[in-house]
Amino acid sequence: MDYPLSPTIQFIIPVEDGDPYEATITQGFARSLLQNTGLVRLTAFFPSNILDLTPEGKELFLAVRMGGNNPIRWHPQSPRALNSFVTPPAFAFTILLLGQQHRIDDYADWLAKHQFPLTVVAERGGTFTYEEFTIEALQQHFLKICDALVGIVSEEALQTAKDAISKWEPLEPRSLGYQVKGHNSVTPNLMALSAAGYDDLVSGPFDAIGPKDGIGAYVDQIVRTAQSIREERDHIGMREAHKQHRCPPDLNLFAPSIYPHFFELSLPADEAFKDERRRLKMVQRVLAGQSGYKFELKGAKQKAFLDFDVESKTPRLHPLAQQRAEELAFGTECMGTLAASELSAVLRLPNEVNRTAGQVRQFASHYRSENTSERKHLTAFRQVQKRISESVPDEFVSLIEEAEFGVRVVADAHLEWLEVNGLPLSLAKDTSRIPVTPGNLFVDQIGSKEPLHLVPETFSEILLLSALRRDDPIKPLFDVAFEVFGREWGDKLTVKNVEVSSEVEFVDAINDFRGALVIFDGHGSHSRDKPGMLHLMDTPIDVWQMRERIKRPPPIVVLSACDTHAADRNHATAGAGFLALGSRAVLSSVFPLRADQAATFTARLLYRVSDFVPAAFQTYGRSLTWLEIVSGMLRMQLLTDFLRLLQKKGMIDEAKYRSIHEFGNMAINALSDSPFKRIIERASEETGMETKELSRLLEIAIAHSSAISYLHLGRPETIIIHPNENANGVGNSH
Repeated sequence: MDYPLSPTIQFIIPVEDGDPYEATITQGFARSLLQNTGLVRLTAFFPSNILDLTPEGKELFLAVRMGGNNPIRWHPQSPRALNSFVTPPAFAFTILLLGQQHRIDDYADWLAKHQFPLTVVAERGGTFTYEEFTIEALQQHFLKICDALVGIVSEEALQTAKDAISKWEPLEPRSLGYQVKGHNSVTPNLMALSAAGYDDLVSGPFDAIGPKDGIGAYVDQIVRTAQSIREERDHIGMREAHKQHRCPPDLNLFAPSIYPHFFELSLPADEAFKDERRRLKMVQRVLAGQSGYKFELKGAKQKAFLDFDVESKTPRLHPLAQQRAEELAFGTECMGTLAASELSAVLRLPNEVNRTAGQVRQFASHYRSENTSERKHLTAFRQVQKRISESVPDEFVSLIEEAEFGVRVVADAHLEWLEVNGLPLSLAKDTSRIPVTPGNLFVDQIGSKEPLHLVPETFSEILLLSALRRDDPIKPLFDVAFEVFGREWGDKLTVKNVEVSSEVEFVDAINDFRGALVIFDGHGSHSRDKPGMLHLMDTPIDVWQMRERIKRPPPIVVLSACDTHAADRNHATAGAGFLALGSRAVLSSVFPLRADQAATFTARLLYRVSDFVPAAFQTYGRSLTWLEIVSGMLRMQLLTDFLRLLQKKGMIDEAKYRSIHEFGNMAINALSDSPFKRIIERASEETGMETKELSRLLEIAIAHSSAISYLHLGRPETIIIHPNENANGVGNSH
């Protein structure tokens, strides 16, 4: 049989300890992953497609990466999974990376099952040692693989591959014209620049910073390298292919974090644990007290933070501090592969952003309280915004304001509320989030995600999981909202309503569904120190426990339920649970949602899919990402909430409401740089009110709007919806 032959290159790294109970206690990484930081970094310096280094490929290489269509493909894989699945000849350009703790003998039987000489890089016994592993050596070995595939794969595909590999030429080295000091905070940007051909970037370690120097020197380097990436993107420019292969966010906000419960851990109150208990508490204080980019040690703290090696009589890091340093290094390399995959910039945020959690909890408590007023609510939101804004350097905010294709938050801190041009970040820019805890979920989400190409017909059937009791007073709200807006989407889509009251019904409904979008309509809850729950009528379920049972996770999930990614709870949220199942994008809530608003929002989102998306193809002359579609809907929600507030206060009547809403609709959907500035100006013209007073009322609307309650989790930018005429042929890297 003549197999096809994929031009993609992928890297496999064995991970022996995938059990979440064996993960690190500070961030939740598989321990063996932390031993392979260098292997992850290595993947960024090799091509990810056999066409990349051809003369033609080099002309398109960076433009293709900007379009998110040729990511660095590295995959952690358990030895058991490896041994149960032999690499098909179609994916012959797969490279197995073995670290120091791996024994090649453990994989001998698996390697022998292949019809071609799989590429193995190891300290000894592999195809190459790490010293031998170069572009030139890989080129020659790939040609040998092609020879071994004669008669196995398509002759035409094989000849195309051989011709391409034979033409490989390394990227011409370039100079930035400056160098930086090496440090984790700037590593992702350096990896992106290195992948673009820049070399000789580092002039030595970042060791010239004293305790009183603050974070300025770190910030300067991060900003300078981020600007260099932006300049490189500007030089490459937009290509015709980017109309179909939409560019992912060009800016990442990265803030590694620690499980909150780590700071509450303690050892038994036993005399034998006295010294170690004291050291643990001091380590917790040092890690909790970190505000910048390094451990801040002094006096007694340093003595407790450092352990003492009796044999060498020298200080050493406490094991937990050492583990945390390894987590930071590994997470940084993961972030670097993403930046190199997209030629996107990374702003590594100071740890101060994680220390905003207390203010977020206060606002969450206030938000949940029934005893509040409009003024108190606004004051509370201003306070949390101020706290978040103070934690982010001003230089970073300037770069965020200039982001063209959106912002990806890679953090647990609630950066979606950061003030940007008078709006929360999630409303000012197309914004998505990858949680950083647990670490293993972060690794899964940060890794390569091949674009998922859809067409409007993909949404012709939507699955609605109805989990409310029939006598629940809020149950009719979805029916009413869908009936009203159903008149608008007409025969363009069908909502398949399935009542679910048990885990079996829930799992079966999802596994039986073949569409792209699933909506959950029900109650959600998240108690402290427990996983987030979805309620199937009277039955609470933990989505995290369904990984082995849900075989077809829907790409897109909308959770119309309360607290599905609660702002003041732990990492085990229902929203993140769907990411763990394999869903690509999950719209979740950080607070309780008002049932009527949630129902209307969801119905409007479906209307947007059925009506706005086809019209936008014509208006924009390009495809759309799911990130764009949802972000626009959130802005539309704020527009509605703002105008309803004006109407409630008697400042506009229904006619003016409709007039301003139509204008605002056009401003938002025409992709205006500052749609709400234009909306306020129009409202001022219609009402005669000062723009300053209208801006204050917009602030009140934001603080109360359900738009700030939604978080878009996962990788929605990788879901691309095309006009039907452009659906064929998409997905080719070059």
